[in-house]
Amino acid sequence: MLSFDRETLTIVAIIVCIAATVYMYKEFTKAKSDIENIKGFCNKIVQAHTPPQPSIPLRRNDDAEDEDEDEELVHVNKIAETEEN
Repeated sequence: MLSFDRETLTIVAIIVCIAATVYMYKEFTKAKSDIENIKGFCNKIVQAHTPPQPSIPLRRNDDAEDEDEDEELVHVNKIAETEEN
């Protein structure tokens, strides 16, 4: 009969750990494939509900360009570059 000494319990613990690792690997692989399937399904739904692109390009408002040119550039000092630190 088997004796329950330190070596026997260590071998049993190693076998249990290997079995748990294999089980977890299979479950994570299955979960990953499920998530990829869900992502593909969601992408199909989004593409089906996306309106078609307009064939005529939209013109930009010229006033918006004028507003951008009026802005001033402000120099910002970083804290790490100041002499006080």
